[in-house]
Amino acid sequence: MERRRLLNAGAGLTLAALAGQAAAAAPATAAAPTAGPGTTGTTGATAPSGTADTAARCSGPQITTYGIASYTAAIVGTAVLGNSAYVVARGQNPPLVGEIDLTTRKLTRSFRLTRGEGGWAATVSGGHLYIGTYPYPDLYRFDPATGAVTRIGTIGPTGGFVWCLTTAPDGTVYAGTYPRGEVWEYRPTTGVLRNLGQAMAGEQYVRGIAADDRYVYAGTLPRGHIVTYDRATGARQGTITPTPYGGASALLAHGGRVIASLGKSLVDLAPDGSDARVIPIPAAERLGDAMTVTSDGTLYLVGRPTGTVYRRDGDRLLPVATPASGDEHRALAPLPGRKLLGAVGSGRLWWLDLATGGSDIIELIDVGLSGPDPVQSVAHDGLVAEGTVHVGGHFSLTTHHPARGTSRRMRIPGEPKQMRVVDGRVYAAMYPSTEFLEIDPARGRIRSFGFVDHDQQRPKDLAYVPEHDLLLLATAPPAGYLKGALTLVDRRRRTLRVYQDVIPDQSVMSVAVDDRRGRRIAYLAGDTWGGGSVPPVRPSATVAAFDLRTRRVLWEHTPVEGNASLEHIEVLGGVLYGVYKRAAGHWFAMDLDTREILVTGQLPSYGELSVHFGQVFASVFGGSVYRLGPGLPEAQLVVSGLGDGWYNPPQLAWEKSTWHAWGVATRDLARLRLDPLCDMGDAALVRRPIEAILKSLLAN
Repeated sequence: MERRRLLNAGAGLTLAALAGQAAAAAPATAAAPTAGPGTTGTTGATAPSGTADTAARCSGPQITTYGIASYTAAIVGTAVLGNSAYVVARGQNPPLVGEIDLTTRKLTRSFRLTRGEGGWAATVSGGHLYIGTYPYPDLYRFDPATGAVTRIGTIGPTGGFVWCLTTAPDGTVYAGTYPRGEVWEYRPTTGVLRNLGQAMAGEQYVRGIAADDRYVYAGTLPRGHIVTYDRATGARQGTITPTPYGGASALLAHGGRVIASLGKSLVDLAPDGSDARVIPIPAAERLGDAMTVTSDGTLYLVGRPTGTVYRRDGDRLLPVATPASGDEHRALAPLPGRKLLGAVGSGRLWWLDLATGGSDIIELIDVGLSGPDPVQSVAHDGLVAEGTVHVGGHFSLTTHHPARGTSRRMRIPGEPKQMRVVDGRVYAAMYPSTEFLEIDPARGRIRSFGFVDHDQQRPKDLAYVPEHDLLLLATAPPAGYLKGALTLVDRRRRTLRVYQDVIPDQSVMSVAVDDRRGRRIAYLAGDTWGGGSVPPVRPSATVAAFDLRTRRVLWEHTPVEGNASLEHIEVLGGVLYGVYKRAAGHWFAMDLDTREILVTGQLPSYGELSVHFGQVFASVFGGSVYRLGPGLPEAQLVVSGLGDGWYNPPQLAWEKSTWHAWGVATRDLARLRLDPLCDMGDAALVRRPIEAILKSLLAN
């Protein structure tokens, strides 16, 4: 790791200039510079008259915390055993598992696994619960009778997922994994765990899995094959879907048939692939989240994004009810008495009476299964120091009033990957729906501007252009696709205009607006990996200049050859700064007129950039913030020791009138003093995160 140096005259912005900004501030107690964003303040600045001013502005803690930033009861894997539902919390470290009594609907007990962030997969066999975890792809067994938790083994590399589990009629447990797209077998009778190999070359996900007496079936993603293995020999038999129907999301074997939710279709076919019946999923849905078959042989499916439960009637899917609208579903299970149980990703369980159509729902956060949420995004109202801070969590927005010591949690439909505050409203770009929301936290109101769609899935960056009253949204496609998009959000008209593939065959990872007078250009950062799970077709990530008046790309340029993924960019004074994800932490500054690279360097990892008071900052995974410029020959550490409280690349939400920004320390909301004149962070606390874990955090 490179050595960190103190600020000096060679940094391009002298200590005297920075001190002069502080000295000119009106409220002396706040030590707030008067120079606005986008200005360097290097002309006519004078140093303070001694060290007392600097000492005053740098007094007190550099990091002040205000309690948990966001609470969650979000869940992933879910299974029913006897009269209990077992749910695995998401984002808790180590994973938290809750046991819910299906009669009393109370949390009866909870326990922790050994390591990881959660477990997408769960199944039952022989009176035991089996859980598959991430980003350490471990297989666990839980004995409800004794409370014993056993880690059976690890079935992939660090950063991997056990995406799905199923139980064969004889009790054998099968698992599907990412990123190697393998099928694994565990026989409880012998304790033997074996790898049956990759399902399909080029498919990184086994996203659905099912088994009958003779075969185990693996549903792949992104293309969507169903691959069979002979259970007796473990030999891979090949695909029974020569023409893929789309990525697998759910799979089951029942009554001598294999039934799969593949893309926008429900596919019912014989074990050898013959007699295929393809039923379109209703137009309102993008996929089927979960399926089950009740004791009378009826198939039920729950759709995303509406959350509607459908009943199969011949070759049709008929709507039954919507117990939890606008949410992801982790499981659908039959219960006695013609009832269904649904497990909702945001942290809810619902009961549906199929005879009457009535439903009940409980919030797991209310029954005691909650914990600190890895933060999705943060925004500050920018009106006053401290002020109001909005924190995006999993299906929630928490609005904090730090000066009052109060906060309010509001349910929203998805994960707000990016947020901006304009005129007191929070604008949020949502995953996985691509819905764009206008939120009024004070009144608890949400207004939808619609969906980006256009084969997009993950919002990556959001910028505001006051002159046009436009919000610019950068997005990436889902797994298996390369083409990202730039979306122009017209606040007044509440419309979305999508420019797909604006950087050919790349995701659009970030958007920055030229800060020079008269320029109406947005710069876009690309990622050749797209949504992942498909080979890139371009060798290096590029930057594209997009004219906001003509709505055309003016030019495209590769800043540094050989770097595949450009995570984030910002612009200051005609210089574009960027940090790469691949190779992680490699950063540069480029003159926008000549496209000459002015400087390159290396950070411990990647994250987001921001501009404040004529300075460029990088907040990166591993819990540190650096200053990159202007004019610095290498990055300079500003603060460290913030921990890993972020789900997405770390962000900073600046107060307009001070050197303070809001972020996260571990999983607490934190106010950070990032004044370059003050002592910098402790380089000994800087650590490089495990790249595989970073990748797993950003997986679908």
